[in-house]
Amino acid sequence: MKVFNDINNYFVNGTETANNYNKSFYIRRMHKHKKNINPDKKFSGPHKRDFYEIGILQKNTKNVQIGSETLQEIYNSLAIISPFQVINYSKNPINDIDDDNGYIIYFKSSILNNLNQSYGLQNEFPFFKIHTMSLYQLSENNFKDLVTIAEELYTESRSEKEYNSEIVSSLLLTLLYKVKRFTQDNKGIVTLNRFETIMSKFEQEIHSNNNQFLSVNEYASLLNISPIYLTECVKNATGKSAQKIIIDYKILYAKTLLHQMDKSVAEVAYALNFNEVANFNQFFKRNTGITATQFKNKKPLLK
Repeated sequence: MKVFNDINNYFVNGTETANNYNKSFYIRRMHKHKKNINPDKKFSGPHKRDFYEIGILQKNTKNVQIGSETLQEIYNSLAIISPFQVINYSKNPINDIDDDNGYIIYFKSSILNNLNQSYGLQNEFPFFKIHTMSLYQLSENNFKDLVTIAEELYTESRSEKEYNSEIVSSLLLTLLYKVKRFTQDNKGIVTLNRFETIMSKFEQEIHSNNNQFLSVNEYASLLNISPIYLTECVKNATGKSAQKIIIDYKILYAKTLLHQMDKSVAEVAYALNFNEVANFNQFFKRNTGITATQFKNKKPLLK
């Protein structure tokens, strides 16, 4: 499946000149009462991106498929998509007038100085769930708050004034923390089907246990469902087992700790409740292809 990494030339980005920021950021404004632009053929089929997307959607009527789900008509909503989730844009009717309104923000973690690794960013902002799309219905005041920041981001990203890069980075970080405040405990979450509902709550429980990873049975108990039903929902929503989802997050957390230069591999192993460093290295290699020691010694690539 095609993976796109050029933000400026993705979909209809680049139709308006904006600063490049080393190809790590672009914000697009959706205009009301304009003619629809159909995506280029290369975007018309299912594909993935290696960057994040935040949609601040005053009104969205387009059929956008994320994974197995299709966005319905929504208002005053927030759509959050993480890297490598499958996305598909449906073709719009010819001569149809686009009445959608809002902002779409695309970015790579490299634009954020202190969170310039994907796993660090996802650890800090758990609404970037790595397996399910997050869609939230916001209050009018909270939505206006985000729109105000988005308007500043849009203007600044098209400015030639000094320090615009630093200002864009700061504004984006402010927006992310606002989103974190507004979406704590899944407040306002819009669920798409029962499988996605359970999957989203499952991921939220994983995030909510202070980086202490539980068993499938324990998570099922917290959700007041049976382990069999949890496994069924996770499998239908992601194609993965519930145990594999836990492992994915454990690896994500391990990478976050290993990226910290003051943490030894042994300290990371014990933080993840491994009694032996060798066992941790084997676990890490089985799921990433390299040992934790090799990962720590390898210069990380910015994404």
